[in-house]
Amino acid sequence: MAYLLVNNQILKEAETNLTPFLLNAPDVYKHSIWFGFGGIPMLDENLDILKIELKSLGHDLPVLFQNRRELFRLLKRMLNKNRFFRTGLITFQFFIAEEKIDYLVTCKAFNDFDFQINAQGLLIGISSSKLLSHSQNSNSRFGKATLWKQVCAEMKERPSPATIILNEKDIVCEGIAANLFMIKENVLFTPSVKTGCYCDVIRPEIMRLANELNIKVVEADDLEPKHLLQMDEIFFASETKGIQWVLGFENRRYVHQHTDRIYAALNKFLEIKTEKQK
Repeated sequence: MAYLLVNNQILKEAETNLTPFLLNAPDVYKHSIWFGFGGIPMLDENLDILKIELKSLGHDLPVLFQNRRELFRLLKRMLNKNRFFRTGLITFQFFIAEEKIDYLVTCKAFNDFDFQINAQGLLIGISSSKLLSHSQNSNSRFGKATLWKQVCAEMKERPSPATIILNEKDIVCEGIAANLFMIKENVLFTPSVKTGCYCDVIRPEIMRLANELNIKVVEADDLEPKHLLQMDEIFFASETKGIQWVLGFENRRYVHQHTDRIYAALNKFLEIKTEKQK
């Protein structure tokens, strides 16, 4: 990456001076979104989330972020100057001081042309770290950042490359920065928001697309680890990590028939949504 967006200006990375930001000893809030198909399909939905989360910290969105057309133009210009024409992530970093917010926008490219999906499958375990379902901002990325770092540190000592996080009631909730979906026969199960599960912009779209594929959707608040062994398919989904199909849990192995159908529908939805941006 050679160019980034700093407080309304697109600058070369080597010319950027972040010292004034850091001298204010700010809190740093990060949020990443996916780009692809020549656009940023979920930009508006992510800005809605950013508005709510920054408001919870006592701040409004910076002026540029309130002008969505201009923000989109600058983000597209940044991507074009970096020659990122396939897919990747745009990351907003907000440096939140007592009286002001500075921001930095960076991007990184993937080699894929479509929304990302893992082909090999993940082996999963259960994290010993648990979330509190009743905590403030329990469904948000900001509210979960510390927990996810803790779980990542824990995973370095475990053989499983992925994990499921439970809440204080030992109810299945989520992956690391990812929504959790489980399929049994023709029913898609996902933890309900009452469990404290993570909810990003992809979650409601997957539930909607599953319904369109005649797959029944159930939001449950009573799924326990033992129920994972009864499922036919399991996958994680998030805008930043894509679709992550699960190969196995303990001695159980899963297929990915419905997962592939949902992924294809999601990919098509994002492509069409991007076309409407142009």
